[in-house]
Amino acid sequence: MLIRLLVYYWYANEIMLESLNVSTAVYECGWYDEPQNVKQMMLLVIQRANKALELDIGPFTTMTLRSFLGIIKATYSYLMVMYR
Repeated sequence: MLIRLLVYYWYANEIMLESLNVSTAVYECGWYDEPQNVKQMMLLVIQRANKALELDIGPFTTMTLRSFLGIIKATYSYLMVMYR
């Protein structure tokens, strides 16, 4: 179960990181040499891609490796308190 959670959180973190690279990739493709309507569309893509895509854990928080580590730390602390 721990490995399954790690895989979910790992890929959610990768989605977030790669979504931030979309605007940089579009900017570096040479869109400024294109016709005016293509420039406007690419500028719109760049503006919309500046916000990271995130997978949510219901109404609580987003799925990142930091939140996964927080869950693991809290679980470990709870188990150590219960078994002492």
